[in-house]
Amino acid sequence: MNDISIFKEVKENIETLERHLTIIKTLLMEQPLGIIKMSQQTGIPEHKIRYSLRILEHGGIIEASREGAILTSDFIANREKILLDARENAQRLENIYKELKNILESP
Repeated sequence: MNDISIFKEVKENIETLERHLTIIKTLLMEQPLGIIKMSQQTGIPEHKIRYSLRILEHGGIIEASREGAILTSDFIANREKILLDARENAQRLENIYKELKNILESP
């Protein structure tokens, strides 16, 4: 059966975000970490770790060191703003769900 969901891209982005969060959580527990060790600890394939690290570095969340990836001081200092962004995006998704439910359940 074909996937008729209008949320295919959103689902893929959420999966990527979940992977990014796993990497951040892992780095909060132990850093610096290289790709191989991070892959072993998380079970995420190395190529996906590499991709996520590139995105996180571009976003100023991590930086490379000689020993591996580390979280930036800006990321650590802006935890409250990051949580606020997460809450706002979660609320937007909830609003989309409610609107779609109203549309699809109306006579």
